[in-house]
Amino acid sequence: MRYLLMVALVLVLAASAYPLQHKAVQMREDFGTEPLYDCYMNYYYYIPCPTNSWFWMITGWVPGQVIGEMFTVGDPSMGWTGDVCPPYVSCNACEAHVVQQFRILDFAGYGTVYPGLFTVGFNIYCCDQNGCPVGPSLWWSGPKEFCTAGWNYVTVSPPLPITYCYTQLNGNLKCYPRILIAATTMGSSAAYPAWGLDNISTPLSLGCAMHDRGCCPALYPRPQVSHYRTIHSGDYGVNFAHCPPLWFLDGSDTVGNVYGYIELAWRLYLYNMYDATEPSTWGSIKAFYK
Repeated sequence: MRYLLMVALVLVLAASAYPLQHKAVQMREDFGTEPLYDCYMNYYYYIPCPTNSWFWMITGWVPGQVIGEMFTVGDPSMGWTGDVCPPYVSCNACEAHVVQQFRILDFAGYGTVYPGLFTVGFNIYCCDQNGCPVGPSLWWSGPKEFCTAGWNYVTVSPPLPITYCYTQLNGNLKCYPRILIAATTMGSSAAYPAWGLDNISTPLSLGCAMHDRGCCPALYPRPQVSHYRTIHSGDYGVNFAHCPPLWFLDGSDTVGNVYGYIELAWRLYLYNMYDATEPSTWGSIKAFYK
């Protein structure tokens, strides 16, 4: 048994020496199982076929490598729930947004199996239109190891106001705070987590209809055509060597002109300090998903 564990460990460590590996995975969204706060931004394509989504599982990272996703909070192209995050007519309420938690997708969940090997840490930054950090980190998660394969939640404690991350619109008008959530690989092996990104090509090759948020036809290749004009996930390299980041290609695309680029299956949860801060009721959750 010890020999088998050693062989498995060697194979896992060896994986980090290879380029990024893509594997298509199908899984069901967690409808009705999670708390929904005042509002959230759903920043990846939901592709039911008919009730499950296809994702790319990507592995083969190296220590110090940074990946991340840029969130432009309140941008009308991003989608929202309820009355707390409307498409803004004015920007009076921009300063009210507070980050409460975010959700990531890790298909491995090796935190308890190989403790110390696949540790990551999250930072939140204000960022520019390219997703590059502006100023120092606003929040640091400390070391994280995900022990459950699938959806995992990271609590931002204390909750983080993003008042100072405004973007400039129409001259001096400040609106739509923009932040970057960045994950840095910190363990002795960074081959995992097996980060989940959305998958365009697999459902199309199987004859499944593509949908955005379960209703609208998805557009591709991204970002040339996209519902989400200000969403980008990327590989920032070791210690932010790449900025702007390198966008993630669909696993069946080689240059980005067929399916385009894919996004990390990360979701941001926030609340409005001027409104209710309690989790949404079950009735409101069911109403949203009808």
